[in-house]
Parts: sequence; structure tokens; C-alpha cells
Amino acid sequence: MPGTSTRSARNRRTERERTDLWKRVGAFVRGRREELGLSQGDIIRVLGYKSRNAVSNIEVGIEGLPAKRAYAWADVLELPRDTFFRFVTGEAECVEVPKTAAHQDGERGTAAEASLIATYRRLPPKYQRRLREQAEEYATLARAARAKKKV
Repeated sequence: MPGTSTRSARNRRTERERTDLWKRVGAFVRGRREELGLSQGDIIRVLGYKSRNAVSNIEVGIEGLPAKRAYAWADVLELPRDTFFRFVTGEAECVEVPKTAAHQDGERGTAAEASLIATYRRLPPKYQRRLREQAEEYATLARAARAKKKV
């Protein structure tokens, strides 16, 4: 029965790889959540999980992050959706975390900006996406107004 033992070893290796992926993704998710100042409760509320146990199991690597929820997680963790999806599914080894302009310049935001960011993080991903789209529209309008003043 040498074929059986080879197949069994192959399955164990696959399980080990899957477990390693879950742990790598879980550690990244936890680190990113903490970096953003979010609690597990915030994640539960925004993503609609029923218990803290589900989020904790993902962060510890007991369970994998479901691929069908990867985009929602990416929105909450403020990451590019496709990049995060590839990371969660094992297609990519790591995720490049985008830096905001304020972090790149070493600036600290005002209290009003911090309040705005905190409110944004409490919104469901659907509303966060809409808010980002509206902010881009306002930025376009502001650029057009500045260009008009110069003429």
C-alpha cells in the first residue's frame, strides 16, 4: 500500500500549508487591526459577525478568513481589495500596506480629522466606500474651482 501513504503524506502537507496560511493571514489581520486602532468588537459590528470568537479564531489562525468576505475585510483594514484577496487565498506572500499622505510626511492630524477617521471606521464597508467616492468628487470640484480662480 505504498500509494496510500504517499497520498496521506501529500494531504498532510496540504493541511500544513493551509494552516500556515491561516496563521500568516491571522497575524497580519491582527497587526493591521491594532495599527488602525480597531477592536475586535469594531470588526464584529462592521462585518456582521455574531461573536468575537469568529474574529479571534481568524486572528489566531484556527480558522481561515473566508475568501467571500475578503473584500469586506480589505475595506475595514483599509487595504487594496485585490491585493488582500490574493494574500488571503495564498496567491501572494504578503500585502503592501499603503501609507497615507499624513503618515508619509510625519504630520499629525487635527482633532477634527481624528474624529472624522474614527467615525469613518465605525461605518459599514458599503458606506465607507460611498464616502470615499464622495470625497474624490469633492476633491475634483475643489481642483476645478482653484483652476478657475487662476484664470
